[in-house]
Amino acid sequence: MLSNYTRHAVREPPWKRLVEELKDQGYESVYLDRLRATLDVKQQHAILEKEIIQEMAHALGRSAARVDHALLELELIERALCSETDQPRKNALLSAHDAKREEALRLRRDLLIHREALGIRRNDCLERLYPIPPRREDPEG
Repeated sequence: MLSNYTRHAVREPPWKRLVEELKDQGYESVYLDRLRATLDVKQQHAILEKEIIQEMAHALGRSAARVDHALLELELIERALCSETDQPRKNALLSAHDAKREEALRLRRDLLIHREALGIRRNDCLERLYPIPPRREDPEG
């Protein structure tokens, strides 16, 4: 029983013979190259490792972009606050500022966690790269 399982587990893929024949004939094809690459376990491992690293980098970039987006929106709210004279609108902007500030803090913390999960231990630069402004108080209210 075990020998049947072992034979089945190490059985060659059905396309291996075709790949070897076409390779010997000098046939060139993108598909043939892909199939040949799967025959080389080390190369497959390297390809998979590269894909994983790329995905980790893209995910980290998306986390950083979310922080940048929140900080940009916060900056726009601050600019609007500086020029607003209508008190009810100013109050609404102050509330929006506080909410966006809390969101930016949360997103920066999420970025820190993401970086640490990936093994990046030097994260003291995050506060410098993504400064969160202090809470705004209405001097007139």
